[in-house]
Amino acid sequence: MINYLLYVVYLVFAIVVKITPKTIIKYILILLSKFIYIVDIKHRKIALINLDLAYMDTITNLKKRYIVKKSYENLVFNLYEFVKIQNKTLKDMEKDIILKDELYILNAIKENKQIILVTAHYGAWELAIPYISLKFRPIAIISKPIKNKYINELFKKARKAHNLEMFEKHGAAKKMLKALKDNKIVAMAIDQNIAQKDGVAVKFFNNTVTQTDSPIRLASKVNAVVIPFMLVRHNFDTHEAVFYKPLDIDQNLNQKKIIDYSQNISNIFEEQIRRDPTNWFWQHKRFKAFYKDIYER
Repeated sequence: MINYLLYVVYLVFAIVVKITPKTIIKYILILLSKFIYIVDIKHRKIALINLDLAYMDTITNLKKRYIVKKSYENLVFNLYEFVKIQNKTLKDMEKDIILKDELYILNAIKENKQIILVTAHYGAWELAIPYISLKFRPIAIISKPIKNKYINELFKKARKAHNLEMFEKHGAAKKMLKALKDNKIVAMAIDQNIAQKDGVAVKFFNNTVTQTDSPIRLASKVNAVVIPFMLVRHNFDTHEAVFYKPLDIDQNLNQKKIIDYSQNISNIFEEQIRRDPTNWFWQHKRFKAFYKDIYER
């Protein structure tokens, strides 16, 4: 029953989003983000703890609170975009997106290379993958099913319309290999905490975190190129699709090379987050694998 009620709430939100002019909905969403910032004590605290660890005393507490508020705003904008993209065409998306260094991916496609796209929960991430899938090549991505079966069905239909193949983590390796052989881009968001046994240790904001090495190992197996990518939000409806220099992965991998490649990706993410920290999802326990105690105080 609760799932159906949440589904109805989602439908009402979707209707409001669709019928409200963009100039008005923007301010409604900002007000909603401010409300969530106030009531979501748990995740607000996590975000501030992350900022304390990442920046120490190099920025003021006032600045940290500002970043968290804007991060909530970006999160709500992503919810809005999740609703809007379900009926958007590539032409619609391109109105709000400019490209930067797209030659990196265009050259890889021209050379008929298999492509693994690594990204983060940064900027307009809900818009990013559908855009890439329609603009360049169909995409395959690992994704957990939404627990609400009603909303999950809507989610699956929208992804299918955008040339997106989604599969769960179980048995994902074989499915990703097949997707690459079928000339699809495999996309992975790799900026979230995982157990130490499931990845490699890299530096992130001068602290140790665990990052999955799956894209590196997968690329080595099939001689694919790894391209970091972010859809940076400059404003409510202004985005920049930024591609970074591809990593040509050595097929003769050893642990040091895996760590070096992974650190390279972490450095790219950190550099962009430092450029505009308000775009990143700070409400997640990113440092938990090595600093579990900081979230328990």
